[in-house]
Amino acid sequence: METLLKIPYELQIVLVAGYLAYKIISIGKGRNHRTEDFLLQVLSFGVAARSATAATLWLLPKRMPLAVDEAVSVALVAILTCTIAVAFGMLWRSLGERAARVMMNASGVYRDDHESSVWQSIMNQSAKWTVVQIHLENGLVLEANFGQMKPFPKVPVIMNEDGMAVYVTGRYREDNSFEQYEITGNDGDITLTYLPKSSIKRVDVSWRLPDRHVITAKV
Repeated sequence: METLLKIPYELQIVLVAGYLAYKIISIGKGRNHRTEDFLLQVLSFGVAARSATAATLWLLPKRMPLAVDEAVSVALVAILTCTIAVAFGMLWRSLGERAARVMMNASGVYRDDHESSVWQSIMNQSAKWTVVQIHLENGLVLEANFGQMKPFPKVPVIMNEDGMAVYVTGRYREDNSFEQYEITGNDGDITLTYLPKSSIKRVDVSWRLPDRHVITAKV
């Protein structure tokens, strides 16, 4: 940390801003980047944000309504650069990655989506989840039918390395009989069920893909 504080302010601003953008594009994806990849991504976003800050300040009037000293000027530049870097990270994660993937697929450069796992690819699909069935090791099948929930949950499934959490609306027993659950409480609260990873055997997902992902055949 002391080494970082000894480097010039400009480089500190670039590194901090780039790191914020990197965290936004990588958090929750389970990717382990090599050191050189990490540094290049941090520097790329940091330099881009600092360049955008410089362009913004250049377009602003040269005369400030209030006189500011060097420390305040550095702080303002740092805040603006970090804000722009965060915006760049959000744009890349929400639009940039998808656009790059579409262009690479269309040009035949590669066909995979470069996610860390198949499940991560599923989670990143822009599809509305309707039903999730979780097959457990003990033979039970838990079902989350989101169509029965009013309103529709904004986050239908929460998943991490240790397991997943879902709104279980029913279950299938070993004899294939179905039992429906009432998960809404007295005060509008909803029961969320946590399932450890060791108990999950398989997960089936039913969803509605956007029209642009569906190929219809003409008869």
